[in-house]
Amino acid sequence: MSDYCHLCDADPCYCGQHGKVASAPASSGAARSGPRGIDPAMREFVLEKYEAGVLENWVGWLRLLEQQFGPDKGAVRNAWNRVSNQLQRDWLLIDVPEGDETLRSPSHYPDVRHLSVEACSREIEALIERGGWTVGEKGLRLHEVWRRIPDVVYISVYDALHAMKDRGHLVTTVAPSGKPSQFWYVRAD
Repeated sequence: MSDYCHLCDADPCYCGQHGKVASAPASSGAARSGPRGIDPAMREFVLEKYEAGVLENWVGWLRLLEQQFGPDKGAVRNAWNRVSNQLQRDWLLIDVPEGDETLRSPSHYPDVRHLSVEACSREIEALIERGGWTVGEKGLRLHEVWRRIPDVVYISVYDALHAMKDRGHLVTTVAPSGKPSQFWYVRAD
């Protein structure tokens, strides 16, 4: 008899939620960022802990989640990326690039703006136009681009950069060498 858990996609279960929480519907095909089954349980865990007064930055939450959801740190990290991004999109928990980057409800960061993809794309365009990010500059991680627009929530910058890249507009993740990269660049063309 198998102890396979659809939440953490493991046998035996390592998330501790086996049989306690309904699993998410299975997606068609394997996701590049790992199994999505633990996302709902992870979201619930974070929101419950936050309501109980736990305050952590992104890395602090990751450490707590690794303790809660088990030994596959890659799967936990990938799930936390998805869950934290969705918590920001849902305007539930956000962080700011100054200070300790503690995730809190948006009311704690009244000067932070949650922008549409179009509005944030204009912010990125303005950053480039004023020389805040230039052609030929070394590649930046996404959070480094975000820090250059400090009054906008991370997820707005994330979504706008990906949309701009998908349209071939101003930014790319192709290095000057022509190879795909994890870094962001201002397009030279």
